Amino acid sequence: MIGIDWGGSGFRAYRIGPDGSVLERRAAASGIAGLEEGTDYPAVLQQRIGGWLAADTGPVLLSGMVGSRQGWREAAYVTCPAGLTDLAAACCPVEIGNGRIGHIVPGLSCRDANGVPDVMRGEEMQLFGLDLPVGAAMAILPGTHSKHAHLLDGRVTGFSTMMTGEIFALLSSHGLIAAMLPQKETDFDEAGFHAGVLASGQPGGLLHHLFGVRSRRLFGELAMAAAPDFLSGLLIGHELRDTIWRGQAQIIAGQNLAKRYLKACSWLGIAAAIAPEDAAARGLYRLSRFLPG
Repeated sequence: MIGIDWGGSGFRAYRIGPDGSVLERRAAASGIAGLEEGTDYPAVLQQRIGGWLAADTGPVLLSGMVGSRQGWREAAYVTCPAGLTDLAAACCPVEIGNGRIGHIVPGLSCRDANGVPDVMRGEEMQLFGLDLPVGAAMAILPGTHSKHAHLLDGRVTGFSTMMTGEIFALLSSHGLIAAMLPQKETDFDEAGFHAGVLASGQPGGLLHHLFGVRSRRLFGELAMAAAPDFLSGLLIGHELRDTIWRGQAQIIAGQNLAKRYLKACSWLGIAAAIAPEDAAARGLYRLSRFLPG
């Protein structure tokens, strides 16, 4: 089969064997956000994985923002709790060329205790690619919009989204705090990151803590080279402290970001481990087994 994770900023495709092993990978930096309205999506697929489509006759699954209102075809969210059978039943068929049909995977939606809605597209395939124990489990999906997901016996029961990465990017490039940070990227400062994670537990709340990045710099208590990682630790610390943890959490991210979150979890006493690579590919493969026909 062919599994595709087509997000807002990137395109990742996996050619997957009958046993679920990844035979080949392809990636492109251009995602849905870079495509114009009226884009010929089958033509884009031919350009990127035409050889695979010609050689393989198995299912083609597409997840991520390709199923959003801004994408190829909107696939309505499936409400949590949800499992693979629920997603398979709600997949949207699209013609991918030469009369062949692909399936766009729907995202997931849920509501918090106050009734506020939350959504994900693409991350659900990473969740279903995890090898989790029977019973309750958790996963952390760090990124521009970090997500913390709760699972029970292989079904996603709910999740919450934190805009950690986006807030870090905005504060690092605009406004008061940005003026106190180095103008070019610096090496990871673990001591600064550790200090930020610990500071997130002090009284005062996030908005007050953020101003502390400036005041610490003014009083020489925070070196400029350490300031970006202090800010990162502060935001990630607040993100992790605001979640109710049940059991060990699996961290699904690139190695550098995953290691950063693993350190923060260890300092806060949260049991966590880095998930194996290619969780999305495994999730897409597992979902393909439930497609009708």
